[in-house]
Parts: sequence; C-alpha cells; structure tokens
Amino acid sequence: MPTDRRPEADAGAPNSSWQNRAASDVDAPHFPYMTWAHTSANRTDHPLSQSGMPQADPAFLAGLERALDLDHPARYLPALEEAIAQRYQVSRDRVMVTVGATGGMFLAAARWFRPSTRVVTDVPSYEPFRALPRFFGAEVIAYERRAEDGWMIDPASVQKLLERGRGPGHVFIANPHNPTGVLLDAERMAAIAREAERAGGLLVSCDIYMEYVPPSASVPWTFACAPNAVTIGSLTKAYGLGALRIGWIVLGEGLVPERTKLVDLSYLSYVDPPTASLRSATVAMARLEELARPVRVIERECRTIWTKWLTSTEGIECVVPEHGIIAFPRVVGVKDTLALCDHLAQHHGVDVVPGEFFGKPGHVRIGCGTSSSKLREGLSRLERGIRSFKG
Repeated sequence: MPTDRRPEADAGAPNSSWQNRAASDVDAPHFPYMTWAHTSANRTDHPLSQSGMPQADPAFLAGLERALDLDHPARYLPALEEAIAQRYQVSRDRVMVTVGATGGMFLAAARWFRPSTRVVTDVPSYEPFRALPRFFGAEVIAYERRAEDGWMIDPASVQKLLERGRGPGHVFIANPHNPTGVLLDAERMAAIAREAERAGGLLVSCDIYMEYVPPSASVPWTFACAPNAVTIGSLTKAYGLGALRIGWIVLGEGLVPERTKLVDLSYLSYVDPPTASLRSATVAMARLEELARPVRVIERECRTIWTKWLTSTEGIECVVPEHGIIAFPRVVGVKDTLALCDHLAQHHGVDVVPGEFFGKPGHVRIGCGTSSSKLREGLSRLERGIRSFKG
C-alpha cells in the first residue's frame, strides 16, 4: 500500500491537481464526489462519512392540513420567504428560496462568476467551490488552507491573491468550513469581504454548517458581516431535512437589487421549488429548535468520544473544530486515501470520505452524527482498518 507523505503546499499557492485542468477537458466530470456519494458511500453499517444529521422524524409535519397539495408553488413561496427573513431579521427583499444550498451556489455562480472575473476559493474544499467558477468561465485562484495554521484564512493573503489579474475579484468559501469544520469569526469574515470589495467583488459563503453553532456563540452569519456579503443556507445539515431540497440566499444590505436578477436565473433553471417542499419547509422553520434536538444529543454523547479518538489515536493528526460533526484528520503515512477508504469499506465495514474529493489526498473526513454505540464501534473499525492498510 502507498504510505509516503505528500508535502504540504504554501498558503495561497495554486493547487495544480484541479486548477490547471486542460481547457480541452470539457467532458471531465465536474462533481465526481457526488457520483461517489450516490454510488459508493454508506456501504457499511458504520458510516462515518455523513456531514449532516440522520433523517428527521416526519412527525413534525402532522400539522399540515392536507397531506397532498398540487396547488401552484407561488401560493406558498411568500410564506417561506417571510419565515426565513424573520429568522435572519432582514427584509424579505433580501431573501430568495432555492432548490437546496446547491441551487443557491449554482445561482450565485451563474450571476457573479463570469468570464473576466476572478474567484478566490480554498483548498481543501467541497468540489462545487472549485468547479462552479470554472464552469461559468471565471478565473479560479486557489487559497491553500493549512492544518498548521488551524485551517484558517489570512485576509492579507486573500488580498495578494485578488491582486492577480483584472476584472472583479470574488471570494467563494464555506463557513464553517467543509471538510474541516473550522469556523472563521466575524472579524476575519468582515476583513475578507473588505478585500473582495476592494477588488470590485463579493464574499459568497455557504453557511449551512453554521446551523451547528449554538446561538450562545454569538457568531454572525456572513451576510451580516459586510454589505457585499452573501449567505447561502439550507435545512439539510443540522435538521436532517435534505430530502426537502430547500435552501436560500440571504443578501448583504448592499445587494438588494441583485435579488431580481437571481430570481430570473432561477426561472431559467428550475422556476420554483416543489409545492410539497415549500409547505413542509415553512412548518420546519417554525420548529427549528425541536428539529435541532438530535444535534444537542450528539454534542452531549458523541463529540467527547470523537474528539478523544481524533486527538489520541496514533497516526492521526487533526485540528478538532469547536462546533459541528465533521473533522478532516491527516492519516500519517497514507497518500492514497481513495484506496484507503475502499479498503475500510470492503474489509472493515466502516465508511469515511477520502480527501481526494476535497483536493487534499492523505486526509479523510470523519463525522460523528450517529449514536454513541455506532460511533465507538465505527472508530474502532477505522483504527484497525488504517493499521491493516498500512501493513
């Protein structure tokens, strides 16, 4: 088995494995991780690959007066927009509903990441952050996050990257970060937004993992950090409602005129989310505290087990995030984590996500969003499997 260490790149350095893909390679898959997730993930009874909570109990929908409604979605869209606006304490003209956070990311990229624009995005990262700007013709500039820096982003380094080239310069990230779970505070996010503003662009952040951050942490959403900042959210991760495919965009106060253009782009792609999803999501927005209770159980019963494993297991190096259910440890001595993950699933009955899908081989994403008994057994299998893989 391959066991050599891949050297870490400098912060802000391009990641040639994806950034320099040949222009002629137009038929190469843009999102191979999702193909893997639909065909090769969760092959075992001990999946530690999920970044979201298990499916919610549908009993919360019992209050819907009609189980099946085929009325036009426009009848229900305003109520959900208003519920989202109230949650974020903004006016409704700063909110639009999308088909999941993925739909929000796609619309944002279609609107702002055009040819003649530059987009700073990070590595490691969820694949659409790297693929979407390139798909729409923008110049992609990689920011290399490093474990030795706590996976943080330095605004001064962002400034240097945005100085390259011409045209509006945007920043496209997730906060908290996927796959590391690390959270950037309001001051750092505001500083990054200012650098984007100097470059004539926006800070667009997928904030879906912010749902794991307790309100007591007092961390503001991205849109509240600067007038040129955008939050993309959804009901998927912390609430177990991915099947609804409901997400949203919340615009910074300086971007209200952009809503009309974004809605127009939604009409070109999917027009409206399904009526059933709109109705169910409106009910969910009124019951988020109830739906978040399983997360609180995970925090009490599982995070301590998970943290101890990540920080005390031989051959594992990890920055453990303060909140959430995902982390991105380095597996010391392993370069090919795709092969490792296949080995783990086939021979040890446990699933994790290979770092290759995040642009960072040698690491794996490990989640703790399961029962404490399943987690203990899964981590035990994972440790044995890594040892056997390394021989």
